[in-house]
Amino acid sequence: MKKNKVLFFGPYPFPITGQSISFREVYDNFRSDKILFDTTKYGDHKLLNSLHSLMMLPFVFMFFRFDKVYFTCTRSKLGFIKDFQLLLFCKIFNKKVINHLHGADFNSFINNSKWLKKVIKWAYQIIDTSIVLLPSMKSHFSDFPKMKIEVVRNCYTSEYEDIEVNLNEKKRQVIYLSNIINSKGVFVFLEAIETVLQKDKEVVVKIAGKIMEDETMIFDQVSDEFNRIKQELKQKYPDRFFYLGLVSGKEKEQLLMESSIFVLPTFYKSEASPISIIEAMRFGNAIITTKHNYLTDLVSDKNGFIINPNSVSNLVVVINKILRNETKLRAIQEYNIQESIKKYSPVFFNSEIARIIT
Repeated sequence: MKKNKVLFFGPYPFPITGQSISFREVYDNFRSDKILFDTTKYGDHKLLNSLHSLMMLPFVFMFFRFDKVYFTCTRSKLGFIKDFQLLLFCKIFNKKVINHLHGADFNSFINNSKWLKKVIKWAYQIIDTSIVLLPSMKSHFSDFPKMKIEVVRNCYTSEYEDIEVNLNEKKRQVIYLSNIINSKGVFVFLEAIETVLQKDKEVVVKIAGKIMEDETMIFDQVSDEFNRIKQELKQKYPDRFFYLGLVSGKEKEQLLMESSIFVLPTFYKSEASPISIIEAMRFGNAIITTKHNYLTDLVSDKNGFIINPNSVSNLVVVINKILRNETKLRAIQEYNIQESIKKYSPVFFNSEIARIIT
């Protein structure tokens, strides 16, 4: 039987999240022998995904040969069940384990797990190396002194490596490009842009993303509220407000290419270093995001503006300020293109991940 060196255990899109996009980037660009175990085989059906992992993972360990395991840890009790099974098998079969943390909530996950806390800590002692996105995220694994910690910044995807951005073709356009989740700040954005659309008769606003629930608002509430506000704005501004749904491929690329300002007013619990912001930089967008978790490590006044979470008035002021100052906007856009190429190149990202794994 052919020996496969690395088992990749994680979410391979669909669904589309920052973590699944990064996992796909790593897997697709890893050039040695590999096996894929997709932990989101059944899309959004979390229970089915967990059952699939629990049932099929033993067969993978018994019938496939590999030396190492790369996985992206979850920070939920249901997700930990499959992570625990994976780590237990790695210990039994003596596999080297590389973990990649994408969220800002690992510490809170452990501390809020009560009776499960000791089990989590035992399981994570099996991990040889953990990868974090920023130096300030190393503290999540301070309870594991034997674990090696590596820092590798997120990247934009390889498909955007060779794009050429013509800033002269940019429109007076503001976008929200993320999942339609309450804690991503979508309703803060909607309230703010109504004022922006009233004051600026030329600006165009586009929203793209899939409607989803989170801990702060269930799906039906998000869907009902979003659709109500969307219809009101579309009636008032039929030629300047657009909801595009979930976008990908050329449609997503065109949206990023033509836009000037990218807004993510997030207070999402696990927000760390969003790929959506990095992609927006690569396409020459000025960034507006919040003072939340690690976002100030990613965005400075050279990249755009940091606002307070849940501050509609703050967001309105900043959007209008950028739109009125075209010289400042152009300087930010030029800087973001160069900064993203320098710091968030997928070539460097994939070479670093390959170095750590191999």
